Amino acid sequence: MGIERKYELTILAIFILGAILIGVSSVVSLVVYLVVGIFMLIPFYYHKKNVSEQTVRYINKLTNRIKDSTEKGINKFPIGIVVVDENKNIEWANNFIYKNIKVEDIKGVNILKLMPELEKLFDVETPVDNQFEIFGKHYKVNYQKDSGYIYFFDITETKVVMQRFRDTRPIILNLSLDNYEDVYDSLDDEVASRLDANIVVTLTEWAKKNSIYLKRIDEDRFIGLLNVKDLKKIEKDKFQILDSIRNLKEDFDAPITLSIGVGMGTDFLPELGELAKSSLDLALGRGGDQVAMKDVDGTIKFYGGKTNPQEKRTRIKARVVSNALADIVNDSDKIIVMGHKRPDFDAIGACIGICTFSKIIGKECYIILNESDQDETIRKIMLEIENTDDLLSKVFVTSDEAWELMTPQTTLIVVDTSDASRVIDVAILSKANKKVIIDHHRRGEDIITNPLLTYIEPYASSASELIAELIEYQTKIEKITPLAATVMLGGIVVDTQNFSIRTGSRTFDAAAYLRSNGADPTKVKTILKEPIENFMNRVEIINNSIQKTDEIIIACAPKNKMYTNVMLAQSADLLLTLKGIECSFTIGYLAEDKVGISARSLGSMNVQLVMEELGGGGHLANAATQIEGIDLDEAVVRLNKAIDKVLIQQ
Repeated sequence: MGIERKYELTILAIFILGAILIGVSSVVSLVVYLVVGIFMLIPFYYHKKNVSEQTVRYINKLTNRIKDSTEKGINKFPIGIVVVDENKNIEWANNFIYKNIKVEDIKGVNILKLMPELEKLFDVETPVDNQFEIFGKHYKVNYQKDSGYIYFFDITETKVVMQRFRDTRPIILNLSLDNYEDVYDSLDDEVASRLDANIVVTLTEWAKKNSIYLKRIDEDRFIGLLNVKDLKKIEKDKFQILDSIRNLKEDFDAPITLSIGVGMGTDFLPELGELAKSSLDLALGRGGDQVAMKDVDGTIKFYGGKTNPQEKRTRIKARVVSNALADIVNDSDKIIVMGHKRPDFDAIGACIGICTFSKIIGKECYIILNESDQDETIRKIMLEIENTDDLLSKVFVTSDEAWELMTPQTTLIVVDTSDASRVIDVAILSKANKKVIIDHHRRGEDIITNPLLTYIEPYASSASELIAELIEYQTKIEKITPLAATVMLGGIVVDTQNFSIRTGSRTFDAAAYLRSNGADPTKVKTILKEPIENFMNRVEIINNSIQKTDEIIIACAPKNKMYTNVMLAQSADLLLTLKGIECSFTIGYLAEDKVGISARSLGSMNVQLVMEELGGGGHLANAATQIEGIDLDEAVVRLNKAIDKVLIQQ
């Protein structure tokens, strides 16, 4: 109860009590007392009325001040607030919104028309925070569906700081001049000095232009330091320094090229250096004249690779590898060798070559070949082996038999592939403690890990050529048998298309060595003979050819038939004989849910990059892929997109 109310009741009580006492004494006194009492209550009444009016005025004033402060506070908050109805039409917005979108009146406007970036904000059932770029600024936006309130938190400054941090992260480059020793040995001292000076000037000018600290650490090696922002600029130019170094050939008649390994994605410099080193190894393993960029998260990107890798003129590496392989074989209890899935002539020839190498060292060797892995050509080779060499036929085992034969001391040698997912039996690969890789394809991302020895030479025509050289450096009395020499020669013949592509002087040297050991070219030709049905199948494929450009042709096989990898490859080879065609692709069903694509090029386009876009690989001029779970029409669409992407990059 208020003080005024108490005061009022007190006066009233006194007044009544006084009236009673006076009334007892006389009536006149009572009348006088009542008149005096009334005059006493009149001031009190007016005082009470005045206090009530002041209270009302104070409350109204306080309410207005609170309301005004609330409105000013909402409008001065560094937070945008928009209220929308169930149709996403704007009902109200605070001053922050008007100030940043610079629109006079947005009431009644659909917010998606004003800010289409927010569309996905309304696609979810529960409120979520999302980041958007709206009218040139970055906002974190929160939508309260039940109330229709949308809050905009300006995070532009945070974004700028984070972007500056990302842009200034360190990058390490490892640069290597391909074939440096070979090129310089072939030039006069004066010409070699001028070439070296031009290379240094070209690299130095490129480094200064792109804010790179560049230091020469060896005759053919450089190291570079830069940040992410400058790397993006170089990447946007697609590493034009590769073209600049390659173009020096015109002035000096020297096939010098550059390979670069890029390490990125971490601030820990030792790890960054290892990434750059492994990236350079990857670029060199793919043939050089290209850039390999490896992120700490495992992502790898490639640029360049426009030229065929130059053949090495020195045999020193082959001799060193031969001796190293001999030591590994000698330290093993036995050797198991396998090629890639659906092995071809070269894979079988390479396996037989390793078997011969092991026999020279004095170790037993077994070749993994399952019945399901054999196509028509491989069956003809196996039939020839069974009819000619009973001992050689006994070295072929199935995957299950190889599993039982393996011990911790057994060495597994993988030939004609370095891709862990493409070997005949992945389980055997996982079980092996000791592994060796011998391959002539460009190194891919899924390379076999932790090998004792890796011999990947993309310049070589075939795996059979590489292994023929390794055998040649063993000085034992035992020689390669005529049948083994014949199968290895067949591998070279098939992969070079009768010595017409990817053929260097070393290829002919290897063929001559095999021929001197009894290789029979006529028998190779007999094995490679095919029935007329195969010829007609190639004609069917070629009949469905469409020229994508004046130099690129795509042949799509009929949808109602299945074809082999060999059939598609032979058709692609045949298309290259057409006038004006520099690049060919053939595509067809290998199985009901599997599509195969073969790609061939005369060098104007790197078909390996196209096939890598589709999950395959190979060489600049010879590549392929297999895609499961799609139909032929979708595969053709993907192929066209991959070709377009590579054409843009080149």
